[in-house]
Amino acid sequence: MTAPGAMASSPPPSRDLFQYLTTLPPPALRSLYAASDPGGPSCARCVLQRLPELGGQFVLRLAAACGGEFPLSLLQLWSSGSRGGRGETNAVLGKMVSLAVIEPLGDGPSDVDLDLDLDVEMDEEGEKKKKKREDDRIVKLTPEFRKAIQSSLSSLKSAPWDAVPRSMLIAAAATATAAEAPPTANDLETYTQRRWDSVLHFLVGSSPDDVEDPPAAVVSFLEQTGLMQDDPDWVDEPASEYDEAPLVITSRGYEFMLQDVRVQVWQFILQYLNSLKKHKRCDEIRAEALIFLICLSFCTVGEAYPASSLSADGRKLMNDFSQFGLIYVKDVGKDAKTGNDVKVFFPTRVAVNLVAGGDGMDDDDGDGVGGTESSAAAVRALDASLHDPRPSRSHVAIIVQTNFQLCAYTTSELHVSMLGLFCDITNYRRLPNIVFYRITRESIKAAFKLGIEAAQILRFLRMHAHPRLRTGDQPLVPSNVEDQIWLWDRERHRVKLDEVYSVQCRTIPEYRAVEKFAAAEGAHVWGSEAKLRHLVRFSLAEKVVAHLQRWRTREASRKQASAVSSKRAHKATRQTSYA
Repeated sequence: MTAPGAMASSPPPSRDLFQYLTTLPPPALRSLYAASDPGGPSCARCVLQRLPELGGQFVLRLAAACGGEFPLSLLQLWSSGSRGGRGETNAVLGKMVSLAVIEPLGDGPSDVDLDLDLDVEMDEEGEKKKKKREDDRIVKLTPEFRKAIQSSLSSLKSAPWDAVPRSMLIAAAATATAAEAPPTANDLETYTQRRWDSVLHFLVGSSPDDVEDPPAAVVSFLEQTGLMQDDPDWVDEPASEYDEAPLVITSRGYEFMLQDVRVQVWQFILQYLNSLKKHKRCDEIRAEALIFLICLSFCTVGEAYPASSLSADGRKLMNDFSQFGLIYVKDVGKDAKTGNDVKVFFPTRVAVNLVAGGDGMDDDDGDGVGGTESSAAAVRALDASLHDPRPSRSHVAIIVQTNFQLCAYTTSELHVSMLGLFCDITNYRRLPNIVFYRITRESIKAAFKLGIEAAQILRFLRMHAHPRLRTGDQPLVPSNVEDQIWLWDRERHRVKLDEVYSVQCRTIPEYRAVEKFAAAEGAHVWGSEAKLRHLVRFSLAEKVVAHLQRWRTREASRKQASAVSSKRAHKATRQTSYA
């Protein structure tokens, strides 16, 4: 299914599934487009939807009306009326080449360098040759993408698999021994939140009675991703209640706790994809996992899809992803012919948003609009939770006041612990459904020491802001509080410390010789001619000291030679006077 070694390299960190796809080499992308239905068409459709608007027009015209290819000179006329002009066209075509949508253009080291307006002087013959090369270029869809996108455009299905009617699920639940209605969209939201609340409880070391421990695979990933580590202070004693060192949270774990659920899920999926390198069929399984995740993005939250529509590898991936809270798996009875359990899976909202999960997540220093849009689903669930007669333990609603007081509507010990990461825990008040904290310089500084950044604190406050704050024009976090947090953050970088070495000189010429050499080497930090002293970077101190020793040796040799010469001249003068 995949060319050997096509996915062997580990891509850099990404924020969502589409960014991960952009890090893959073209052979790996072509193998995804070449997958059988519904995998290949879904991958091509995913890329088409994420291309710039001009790129989407190019793809649709090439695939539907031009037989998959068209001269570059004529294709550029399609965008002649756009604001970006030829520069925008070149950028879009370069993006399409990197995603293996079109074949590479040109023969130079950069296949996507299509800028034809170079400010160089050419003779008339050179201009004609260049124009001819331009006319000869053909923009051509890759065969794999062309076949996949045409299949997707001609299909009437909106989802990659046929959904199981809800009436059949209700009928199956009624005949089962333990009748259980199929989950709704809100039930799936709660399922995902509870799954990740168990992970966060495990991170902070709390274990409420109504929260189950995360699966062993999730605990293993917590170690592999560096979110937890063996307790460095643990001592193996006979009276110890642990047979081995317990796991404790790291600075990366504190950072992880303050992130949105979809970002947390994506980090685990990245680790899962990287862990597949040890598998004998690494490339095939990883490609199958990517296709499965892309197909989930075209599903509907609350709809059930039969597990029988998946391949054997797909069913194993289904069970693995259910441990992350990505999908909910349910038994609906037994097959009358084989007697095997019949399973269906329900994609959660996090799974459906994986392809574009990173949009707006980096809007840390603005007004929080990006973070607000990316957390729309969480806000709806939070609003419903606040209207519930019994307060939910899965959500927290935060109001930050201009006097640096923080009011959090929550009944969860987990959220109380999370707020204590950057709020003053020595002086807080708690009522049945609300807790009052205060943001202080000391509490923010303590959070910085744990590895938490100012941007992460502000994003957490915006993400969990009370829904009533989102109805007006005021910022979710008061501007004076936000500015002060940034100022406290900049205090850490106000003074820059350098490790230096002190060089004490003996004379002014020696001082100036050392200063000239150290400045040329980029080692000079500070100097005082009155004290004949230099401070140089410690990493380059050996070179400076070696130069100083050579200078002193040369100076001593010069003085010795001068003394001998002077002595000879004096002796010659005395002999002349005697004569």
